Amino acid sequence: MAALRINILSNYAGQIWMAAMAVVFLPLYIRLLGMEAFGLVGLMLSFQSISQLFDFGIGGATNRELSRRAHDPALADGARDLVRSSEVVIWLLALAVGVAIWLCSGLMADHWLHLDRMGRGEATHAIAIMGVTIALLWPSAFYANCLSGLELQPALNVINAVFATLRYAGVLPVLWAVPSLAAFLWWYALVGALQSITTAIVVWRTLPEGHRPARWSGIELRGSRRFAGGLFAIGLLAMGVSQLDRLSIASLRPLAELGYYTLAISIAAGLGRMVLPMFNAIYPRFSRLVARGEHTMLRELYHLGSQYLAVVVAAVAAVLVVFAHDVLYLWTGNAELSGKVALPLAILVAGSAFNGLMNIPYALQLANGWTRLAMGLNAASLLLGIPFCLWAVPRFGISGAACVWLLANLASVVIGIPVMHRRLLRGEMTEWYLHDVLPPVLAASVVALVLASLLPPLPRSILGVAWLAFASLLTLAASALASHNVRAATGRWLSSRMPL
Repeated sequence: MAALRINILSNYAGQIWMAAMAVVFLPLYIRLLGMEAFGLVGLMLSFQSISQLFDFGIGGATNRELSRRAHDPALADGARDLVRSSEVVIWLLALAVGVAIWLCSGLMADHWLHLDRMGRGEATHAIAIMGVTIALLWPSAFYANCLSGLELQPALNVINAVFATLRYAGVLPVLWAVPSLAAFLWWYALVGALQSITTAIVVWRTLPEGHRPARWSGIELRGSRRFAGGLFAIGLLAMGVSQLDRLSIASLRPLAELGYYTLAISIAAGLGRMVLPMFNAIYPRFSRLVARGEHTMLRELYHLGSQYLAVVVAAVAAVLVVFAHDVLYLWTGNAELSGKVALPLAILVAGSAFNGLMNIPYALQLANGWTRLAMGLNAASLLLGIPFCLWAVPRFGISGAACVWLLANLASVVIGIPVMHRRLLRGEMTEWYLHDVLPPVLAASVVALVLASLLPPLPRSILGVAWLAFASLLTLAASALASHNVRAATGRWLSSRMPL
């Protein structure tokens, strides 16, 4: 458990650092580039997320296989062959995705985007550079999966933190020297290439030593194709759900509105950063426990992880939902922008909270090689979400688009958990709802609402930041105290440090 604790803490440190980079630098990008150009940056992030689908589940399958094989020297050669074969496919797919975006750049500028001040040539050139940027950064996600499967999250987070700093802070001198969207995107392409190469080197230096050089193995790829195919289907459908709102705005609303929505997503993504550390650490451990048949430890870790994650998700989400306008105003200093983005931000955060709560159950499903449930839920959300977007986005703008994300994730919590517990960890559903999730969620919500009713509108000053930090700490404390395992662990930690 000590190694798991170190992995979780290092994951949180890395995610907090990357979130801090976004908080500090995104408002500067808006001022230097303008909202319309920033909308194209949001489009690039969407393309980047969508492109991850086209590894066809190879990264996730490699993660699972490495977590099962890394501690068995007899399986070292097979593990190295799997990484070698997978990375060849990944680099070829990255090249194909980059070329496809480059070739379609003119069509997208002409027939998809609603340009206002930006010229068609500038938009076409920017989308073409996006293709290069995405192709160069994309393989780093595969190598990150490898390091996660090897349970080497400290090394992975150092790499992520270093390159996030280069990406966010390093681009400012570039923009001051060459103030253009093209310069911004070319810098991102350079940093992406360096990150992919660096992560690849670290993976190969940390893989178990084999008895021979790694080689291409079609057998290794075929051996994991069923699970990888399930992950691909889940990813394809989940990406459709997660990107449906953004693509609808890009098609049905002015490009500047996509810029506002990108700002809201950037803040809501901070909640996702609080979830990923737990998932990335627990999923490989679940895979190992399932492979060994250690069901009692699996059950204990499932509830422990769910409670800790619920505490973090509830506290962060409650503050961001209740204080959405204050957070935006403290961050941007723009009252008009804050008024436009506050409601969609609150809706997005609520949806991300439900999504976050499902991460530990989802890790359990993947560790058991069960992909059909997530596939079915995502398929239903996508089929229902398309007509909902066509109705809601023209009428309610970015707030209507945000509701797609909220409703899809609410359905997963209400429907997915009962279905899952009929097959996995049978009889544990009530404990998950009533003991793992509900107490911290209720406590955080009540405390945040009470504080919002007592506090005046927060001024954009150190005092405003201090009041928001105070409200966040009280909400987190209430959420933690409401959770049995977290409360007990905190008591043991305090007792061990108190003098006799």
